[in-house]
Amino acid sequence: MTRVALYALAVAAFVLAVPFADAWTADLPPAPTINSAPAPVSASTDATFMFSDADLTVGFECQLDGGGFTPCASPAKYTGLSEGSHIFDVKALDALSTGSLVTSYAWTIAPPPSISSGPRSITNQTTASFEFSDAPGLTFHCRLDKGAFPSCTSPKTYTNIAPGQHTFYVKAVDAAGNEGATTPYTWTIDVVPPPTPTIDSAPPNPSGSSSAEFTVSDAEGDVGFECSLDGGSFSACSSTQNYALLADGDHVFAVRAVDPAGNASLPTAGYAWLIDTVRPVVTLSDRPSPLTNRTTATFDFSSNRPGSTFECRLDSAAFAACTSPVVYNQLTDGTRTFDVRAKLLGTTGPTTSYTWTVDTAAPETKIDAAPANPSSSASARFAFTSSELGSTFFCSLDASGFTPCPSPKTYDGLGDGDHTFRVQAVDAAGNADGTAASYAWRITGVGPATADHTPPGDVKQLKRKVGYGVLQLGWARPRDADFDHVDVFVSTSPKRPARSMVYRGAASAYRETHFKNGVYYSYMVVSYDHAGNGSRGASTIVPASALLRSPADRAVVRKPPLLGWNAVPKATFYNAQLYYGTQKVLSTWPRRPRVQLARGWSYLGRRLGLKKGVYHWYVWPAFGPRSRSRYGHLLGQATFRVR
Repeated sequence: MTRVALYALAVAAFVLAVPFADAWTADLPPAPTINSAPAPVSASTDATFMFSDADLTVGFECQLDGGGFTPCASPAKYTGLSEGSHIFDVKALDALSTGSLVTSYAWTIAPPPSISSGPRSITNQTTASFEFSDAPGLTFHCRLDKGAFPSCTSPKTYTNIAPGQHTFYVKAVDAAGNEGATTPYTWTIDVVPPPTPTIDSAPPNPSGSSSAEFTVSDAEGDVGFECSLDGGSFSACSSTQNYALLADGDHVFAVRAVDPAGNASLPTAGYAWLIDTVRPVVTLSDRPSPLTNRTTATFDFSSNRPGSTFECRLDSAAFAACTSPVVYNQLTDGTRTFDVRAKLLGTTGPTTSYTWTVDTAAPETKIDAAPANPSSSASARFAFTSSELGSTFFCSLDASGFTPCPSPKTYDGLGDGDHTFRVQAVDAAGNADGTAASYAWRITGVGPATADHTPPGDVKQLKRKVGYGVLQLGWARPRDADFDHVDVFVSTSPKRPARSMVYRGAASAYRETHFKNGVYYSYMVVSYDHAGNGSRGASTIVPASALLRSPADRAVVRKPPLLGWNAVPKATFYNAQLYYGTQKVLSTWPRRPRVQLARGWSYLGRRLGLKKGVYHWYVWPAFGPRSRSRYGHLLGQATFRVR
């Protein structure tokens, strides 16, 4: 048998480290054994072979891909090899240079399959198709997530895939069935649409402008938006969307959120408004909150046409002449609607409406589950509900103050003794249950408390500073070593405790730059320790008369008083209104921050005079010339009694 025939036999066999023989093998040295080699399908362009022989006296000759034998030693290394099939041969040489039979090893160099296309990293499609490629002469095996690797071809498509995260795997296989490295591809299927976006600001309705600006937001935060105008197709838009040169008439804006998977929110958010650039149109610049427990409402408004007069009404009353600002007092609970329209040269403009809800009724709190009394457990779990949907809760344990809490609320590490739990519901309007639900029980047999339930001290030296549109609170932190932070709560009703949080942090001051003067506020600063125990709280009140200097709120006077208030920077004049009961008896526009009342005066063609009883007065600043003035929000309100 010739050496060429022997070599051909070795290549055909693809035998790893197994020598072959014929009748002449008894005259040859032992064939080498290949001890280590690359994987049958390898991604590396380098190859290292280690080999040995039973005869320790022999030398070796190696060749790669039939390129000719040359002396070599173990390990034999090759670098920079090309992709494709390769054969390594090694033989042993004895002292007489007699060569052994050749030991051969065949392998393929191929990188892991390259996935050239697949689904987006996050998608709402339940079908996925993958395209991949590799070195010639190889086949592929694929799988989705877990399981076996059946053979496959490119492209590979899967249908009806469940939502969630998935991984596609593909690997190459050579003709001998040897498998290469696996290439993974991970993506997520999300078919849940995002929440409907919120339209945070929109043009007034009606509007005297042919332009419109909308700002929108979404609870998920990582969404994009698509907008539509007047029933047109949806197209990508930003969180601030502007339109210009709109025609007079009715318009409808719609917006939907689109998440990274391509899911669009349902339903869409919409806003309808009227554009009228011909008739006088009223715009509201100050109005009550959509849901409030305040029984007073003030409205500031203006027309896009200078020289307009106004007509107003509340609820179902008839329209009557009015001027801006307008005040409504002693409002009862329920849904209220304010309408205002402008007139100019005999032409009446469209009605501008605003609807809000007054809710002064406090919710009722009920404890639905509590520990046994007496109890031998150091833990206590309470479940509670409110008579009003959407309520939040404040809880107190023993000597601690009321702090926000969920239902159920669990306390651990309690000790022997008497304990009292209290819970208070707070509705969406800020009304708190004035008579908190409470539960008292005794714990025995557990020993001293193992958890810290002792509240820290209150903040000290709580002070306030009030300006126009600005409130500053300052305090000194308690000296407790485990002090952590404070919460600042506010109430807008003198009948309700402060339960709406406006600040949380470790600072010693709180500043509100969108403060509304002229209404009642009660602030409470609660300090917390590292265990979450809250103090009873330090409080301060900002009365509606905070910026009115004289007379003092609820003062008793015996002669016409001088109404005085703090000056507002950049105000060009003021509007002061005086009410006797619910009847407006004076509206005046002084340039300086004061008005001297007289014994008698004329208002709306009637002669009026100061008489005994209670008067209520209000002040607004105004900016710009009187003919095109812009009123700010209410500066203050107060009462005085004439004797």
